[in-house]
Amino acid sequence: MTSDHSDGRRGDGDHGPGTPIALDVGLAPVGTPDGEPITARRYDHPLVGDRPIVRLMGEAAAPGEDRLLAAAGFGAPDVGPPVAAGRRRELGYPAWALIHDPGGRDVALAVAPEMERAERLVKAKPGPALEMYQRISERLPHDHHPAYWEQVGRAMIAAGRHKQAAIMFGRARTADRHATAVDPARRRAVFLEFALAGALSVKDIKAYVAELARDANPVDSYGELRELAVRRTLGGLPPWPDMLPQLAKPAKAAGLDVVAEFRLLLETLVDAPALWRAADGFWTAPAQRVHLTSAIAGSATLRRRLLRQLTDLPRSDLDAWWLALLEETGAFGELTADAADWLTAMLARYRGEGPRGCPKVPEELLRLLPGLAERIRDADGPPVRLAGPDPVRSGSGSSDRHWIDAAVPGRCLAAGIPIADPEPHQMLAHWQDAARVGLETLTADARFAAALARSIQYETRYDGFGELWTSEPLRPLLRDIVDAWLRDARSGGLQGALDALTALDRGIGLGRRAVAAMPDLRAGIKDIDLVAPLTRSLRAGILDELGWQALDEAAAELKGQTYCRASWPVLTAHDRSRAIAVGPGGRIAEHRYRAPRGANQFDYDVHVFFSGGHFLVCHWVNGKSTIHWSDAPDDQFEVTYQMWRSLDHEPPRRGYTFLAPDGRRFMGHRPLAPGDRRVGPNGHMFHDGRTFWWHTETGSEPRVRRIDPAADELGEPGLPDFLDPSLLDEGEHWVIESSSLAPLPEGVTTSPLGTDGTLVGLRVARDRTTGRFRYRRIDGAEGADGADGAIDLPPRSKGPWGLLDIPGAARRLLLDGDDEVTARDPESGAPHWRVELKNRRSTAPGPSPMAAGTSRMPPPAFWHFLTPRDPAGSRALREIPEDTVRRLLAAAATSQRALTAAVQSLLPEVGHPLLLRGVVGFVQEAAWGIRTRDKILSRLKKVGTGA
Repeated sequence: MTSDHSDGRRGDGDHGPGTPIALDVGLAPVGTPDGEPITARRYDHPLVGDRPIVRLMGEAAAPGEDRLLAAAGFGAPDVGPPVAAGRRRELGYPAWALIHDPGGRDVALAVAPEMERAERLVKAKPGPALEMYQRISERLPHDHHPAYWEQVGRAMIAAGRHKQAAIMFGRARTADRHATAVDPARRRAVFLEFALAGALSVKDIKAYVAELARDANPVDSYGELRELAVRRTLGGLPPWPDMLPQLAKPAKAAGLDVVAEFRLLLETLVDAPALWRAADGFWTAPAQRVHLTSAIAGSATLRRRLLRQLTDLPRSDLDAWWLALLEETGAFGELTADAADWLTAMLARYRGEGPRGCPKVPEELLRLLPGLAERIRDADGPPVRLAGPDPVRSGSGSSDRHWIDAAVPGRCLAAGIPIADPEPHQMLAHWQDAARVGLETLTADARFAAALARSIQYETRYDGFGELWTSEPLRPLLRDIVDAWLRDARSGGLQGALDALTALDRGIGLGRRAVAAMPDLRAGIKDIDLVAPLTRSLRAGILDELGWQALDEAAAELKGQTYCRASWPVLTAHDRSRAIAVGPGGRIAEHRYRAPRGANQFDYDVHVFFSGGHFLVCHWVNGKSTIHWSDAPDDQFEVTYQMWRSLDHEPPRRGYTFLAPDGRRFMGHRPLAPGDRRVGPNGHMFHDGRTFWWHTETGSEPRVRRIDPAADELGEPGLPDFLDPSLLDEGEHWVIESSSLAPLPEGVTTSPLGTDGTLVGLRVARDRTTGRFRYRRIDGAEGADGADGAIDLPPRSKGPWGLLDIPGAARRLLLDGDDEVTARDPESGAPHWRVELKNRRSTAPGPSPMAAGTSRMPPPAFWHFLTPRDPAGSRALREIPEDTVRRLLAAAATSQRALTAAVQSLLPEVGHPLLLRGVVGFVQEAAWGIRTRDKILSRLKKVGTGA
């Protein structure tokens, strides 16, 4: 390479963006610099008749290949003109021996078939292959060993075993020390070959650099090292850690401007993805900071490209370092009309999925905001979007909620940067540091004050809320939050009142600052009357008005903590010793089993699934699985920990895991046959009576895919007609895990969740811009009083999964939630009641207080099989007077026995014992709310008097 590096270096890209790669694969145009001619060579052989053999070869390797083929009986080649250019390839083995050691020709050719056999073993059985290679090497002359072990290394590279290839390269270099003569040029060419394949260690690269340093011509040494750096990086391998300082030394020795060399090198590599996979130390080594700074400062092109690269990179701990470097080099001066777009893209990298998962934006970025503000305003373009350039997507479902660092809107507003309205699901993190965030500015903007209020309530969970009254900027916001709690306690259903009282009890802080900030607080709490909320909810309907007799009977026979596992339409209810399978028509099967030894002393978990007419019983004790089928209890087996963990997702699912037509339960996309030794994964499914679909959760984009039960295969992504994308409004996406579709089981004609007579189902969509949910049952029911089924739900909600018919009620109840199911008014979203599914081993046994008559709560999919328990009792609840409710609450203050007697006396129409329990439980919850209110008032009185 000449001393004029301008042409040579820019030659990396002079012949088109693909030229370096084209040279590597031998497809560059004829005459490409640094390439050797490749010719088509036609060979004849007596055994193939008139059919010639044509091979493409570079001129360096051609003589050796000609001789190798001649030894196999081929004639001299007919050589055409060059057809392409490629990198120079050194001779492999045994071709090397035919050119460089004709006397060793016979031994080299003799081992060729054995080398081919060993090469076929490399990928599947590298150990035996290496043993064969070792035995072959013992028959070869020492002078052959370098080329031989290099050829073995090439076989390892071809098999994807790069670490073993590096070891083979090391053996070749060791063999060099025992060879009669070594060709330095050939050795460097082989080094470059292995380095570009990623088959060299950092130690090998250092040895190569040391060898180049001994070269008498520093210009050539620098040229070779630079070629390695460029080709290796453009070829997809990240730079080695010491690449830049190792390049700087020979560049300086060659009399070159190191800063200019760095600038040209970075301009060549800046868009290569591999450059950005380099270790942090590649960039941050102190010795090269001055060269990097000067190189970037001297190239406007490089500054602009680095700014764009930074927005495309994943967020990392190196962000602060890059921002400081780019500020030092004046890179941010390149941002003019595109400053808002750059800032939007940069901020998108700091989104998080929770307050703790949301990263803090580096101070180095926040410090730039005042300087960018004027340019953004002058551009008069779209405002900065804190959530990123596109609306936040949640893929297939769940909440579209996301977090950003509160300092971003606070400091942007303080700097005068125009900001787009936050999305409805916007949340703020790291808001506790008032000075860093700029809380006064943030709370003065009503748009972000609302987001901050949501975030405070979400993050404190009412614990630690009282400490916030010490922050002057937060006090108006805290007053608004408390006022909202007071309104909820007075105007909605019972659950809304209880939630508000819980928040007031835990959250006010009841210190002097809180009382001083809200002098009317005590009067507002005293005004909370639980009679009206309880009356509203009893009239709206309670869960215990509905029941599934087969499940109620099974639950009464089970003991302690019980669980439910879906094999829709069959449900398995079980405890730690017995499983009972029930369907909409009654009990189907049962099985008794024993917990493994030691279950009482160790961590113990149990799952039971019904499939093919039998139960699969899965125990997990102290890190070990013990599994059996009910028809072969002594035939026990184990599964891997990863397979067992896949069952952890079963409890919170809706329960739409189906039986195949032959009665086998799906485990993943494959039906589980009795005797199969596997479990999980379970998934949300759809079924229209003919076709099954499975919601896969592997990869970054969850998908719904067809299932072929007969072939045990997943089909292409697709959706049932019920969820056809054409049914979505603009900007909406389906909330897959809240949507459902299933055939109505034989003998079932109705469902409290709606049916068209053949199918049951609900489709749920969410607007990406507004965050609103839209829902519709398969029978067309939606909303309240004929209104469109669109609703705003709290930030934690993943969307509604059911619209429940209540006996005798004019208005249905909207259901949402996983482990806890909340029943809401379908128009306002105000919660009437909340029940726990209690399907996890961490939950306490026993019914939920607001479903005291239902000892075993079924998963949501099985609510289709609930039927009215007591129509007359339901009619009485629809018309219950406030005076009756007031008298029930008075009885509840005495004892449970007195309350039960009062319900029987005041509501004689309630005849079913489980509905009676349900009403008693509801009233007891309201009585708890009254006690909580009185406790708050007592504490407020003490604060007011200084006691």
